[in-house]
Amino acid sequence: MTTDARFRPARASLSWLACKAGLALAAAGLADWLFFNSHAVGISLPLFLAACAGLLVAANPVRVPARLQLLYGLALVLALAALVENVSWLSLLVAGATLLYLVRLIAGNREPWPAGLARSLGLPFVGPLRLARDISRAFRLASRRRRASVSAASLAAWIVPVFLSLVFLGLFDAANPLIHDWLRALDPARIPALISVPRVAFWLAALCLVWPLVHMRRARRRAAPVQSAPPEDLPEVSALLGPPAVMRSLVLFNALFAIQSGLDAAYLWGGLALPDGLTYAAYAHRGAYALIVTALLAAAFVLAAMRPGGPAEASRRLRPLVLVFVAQNVALVASSILRTALYVEAYGLTQLRLAAFIWMGLVGLGLLLIVVQIIGRKSNAWLLDANAIALAATLYLCCFANFPYIVARYNLAHWQERDGMGPVLDVGYLASLGPDALPAYAGIAAATGPHPLPGWQRGLLQREQRAAAHMLDQADWRSWTLRNWRLKRVLDAHPLDEAPAGTAPAAAN
Repeated sequence: MTTDARFRPARASLSWLACKAGLALAAAGLADWLFFNSHAVGISLPLFLAACAGLLVAANPVRVPARLQLLYGLALVLALAALVENVSWLSLLVAGATLLYLVRLIAGNREPWPAGLARSLGLPFVGPLRLARDISRAFRLASRRRRASVSAASLAAWIVPVFLSLVFLGLFDAANPLIHDWLRALDPARIPALISVPRVAFWLAALCLVWPLVHMRRARRRAAPVQSAPPEDLPEVSALLGPPAVMRSLVLFNALFAIQSGLDAAYLWGGLALPDGLTYAAYAHRGAYALIVTALLAAAFVLAAMRPGGPAEASRRLRPLVLVFVAQNVALVASSILRTALYVEAYGLTQLRLAAFIWMGLVGLGLLLIVVQIIGRKSNAWLLDANAIALAATLYLCCFANFPYIVARYNLAHWQERDGMGPVLDVGYLASLGPDALPAYAGIAAATGPHPLPGWQRGLLQREQRAAAHMLDQADWRSWTLRNWRLKRVLDAHPLDEAPAGTAPAAAN
């Protein structure tokens, strides 16, 4: 073996580390430019995540076919579109989880998606350990042949590239005014002012965050598990959830649920008069959330009782009772939705109540999927996948929904339908919804809409409108989002006077 062949691993290890470190430092520098100067996060976040995706592909081998590469790229574009619309914790969760999960898919990992997603979400936290381990390994390999890796020949190989690069840079400095200005801005005296403890900590955090993308590890292949017959239920489990126990449970449960459904059908759907002292709003509010918990417990019972391969799953007498029970739970969810709708009609809509509507819809869809599973004799894995798809699609669509605007618009519309009469409009709650709700009330805040508010209430909304306008005027391009762009157009269409009347009480708050 030649001397050069013996020294090649040491040189390769340092070259590998230098290449990876250069890419990671470039990503950290981009993060510094986009985020460190305390700019509000906006278009800068999807730009950075897109750069991280490009870094992932450039620094690692892609182990998937071209067709899947296009599919993964489309999934990432759709996820980043949620951040372009609006930066929120939900859109960040959707885009970040999509990017991290694609990391494992591109690396060739083919584990079941629940385990793969869990491991992917842990990637941002393993960066420091991986970075320290990779640096230690590279220098450990290099230390074995330190003399060869720092030989005079290797240092001499840098003389010509560095010298000619400086010559070309000097020529470009003389020929291009932009390059001249950039070089003048690189004042060495400014370097100490740019270096600070927070900035160094930010760069270290950014390096640890992007390092798992720079050095993507492929999961080791494990031996395929030996296929064995599914274990039989223990005697205790068979006694608790066997055909006799399930039959008795379904008979009792169906009877109890029939009573509850009958009362709701009479009072909520049929309009039967309630007892004295009990309003429809109180009746509706009292059981809306409790009935959803009941439906979830019932669904858990059905899954446990009718588990594939269980003793009750093949019983022909139990299947009709199970389907009736699930149907009653679907009716229970519909009753919960109606209860919440009646309460909203009486007391107004809030973001929590709107989220409850979405959650109830998901619970109802999950119950319908259980029916499909039972009729089609599908596995629990199919049910898990179907519910996961429904949840992911719902969360993605929610990234584009402006919930504060929906809440404010609903409350204002109902207030205006009553010609300003009826339940008092909670102007304080409208103002607390933030700038996203402003398009709903910009007209009445500027006294251009029907049914003008009293002076102090309009002044409170005008204060929120002025704060939003100031925020948008002072915002950097990094803070741009589609939602803020639409908000700016609304504010331009509903300008406020310089000294609106009735702002004194609002200022006192």
